Amino acid sequence: MKTFDEIYDTLPGNGWLSRAEAELLYRAASECDGPILEVGCYEGRSTVLLASLGRPVYAVDPFGGFHSEDPSGERTFTTFISNMASRKITNVILTRKRIEDCYPILLSKFGFAYLDGDHTYRGTREQIEAAVWRQSDIIAIHDVNDSGDGAEVKRAALELLGPWDERVERLAVWRMRR
Repeated sequence: MKTFDEIYDTLPGNGWLSRAEAELLYRAASECDGPILEVGCYEGRSTVLLASLGRPVYAVDPFGGFHSEDPSGERTFTTFISNMASRKITNVILTRKRIEDCYPILLSKFGFAYLDGDHTYRGTREQIEAAVWRQSDIIAIHDVNDSGDGAEVKRAALELLGPWDERVERLAVWRMRR
């Protein structure tokens, strides 16, 4: 199995996941078994990292409506597909929808959920509810901070999950106690 450093060096360049955040994400996802749920994958930086664990990664992203330069999301979607293909990643199952529209599609229990999709208060709540409904053992949320959209992400996360167990920069991790 490759080391974190070897994996990190293969990640696509575009995305907002820092090295320190990637290390925490990788370590937290390694702490549990089962499929991985990723909500919001953009061009696949975190997807490549999570797929390196060898478990199924269910990536959910509508791709559209994120960038004003790419309102349909076709460029982002094409880049995502290219990033998976060029790295010969075959364990990613992509659903091009919002997580709220996937309840009948993704009925599995997920060991790990990584949420980095809609950064509104309501969108974050829906992502968290989807992860909790699917009985995720560990939930990691990106963009948990005190400014901009991150403040709404943080507010929703704290209301639904309580204090995080671990945080590095904008990435917070909750280990669910059942």
